[in-house]
Amino acid sequence: MFDLIVIGGGASGLFSAVNAAAKGVDVLVLEKSAKLLAKVKISGGGRYNVTHHCLEVPNLIKNYPRGFNTLKTVFKQFQPKDTIPWFEPKSVSLMTEADGKVFDATNNIPIEV
Repeated sequence: MFDLIVIGGGASGLFSAVNAAAKGVDVLVLEKSAKLLAKVKISGGGRYNVTHHCLEVPNLIKNYPRGFNTLKTVFKQFQPKDTIPWFEPKSVSLMTEADGKVFDATNNIPIEV
């Protein structure tokens, strides 16, 4: 029996699962496709696009005009300046490219839940 079942092995689902597991929660992730993070890898052109190096909320939400109000609240709680250090204790080295996209430096994010 699991304490938490996460439906979806995308970025949000795995982020939630990893954080819950780190607090001792017994987690099961269910994903309908054959691979976890498949859409994340596709969106990064075959690599894992982790975030964007845009560290100010007002500048960040300009990129999402339809979700401005919702994202303004969400990004104040957790944003790229929080995402980047979140990966450090998980031994994932990140690199920022000239266009601001942040990728896993090895292009192979280890998944351990």
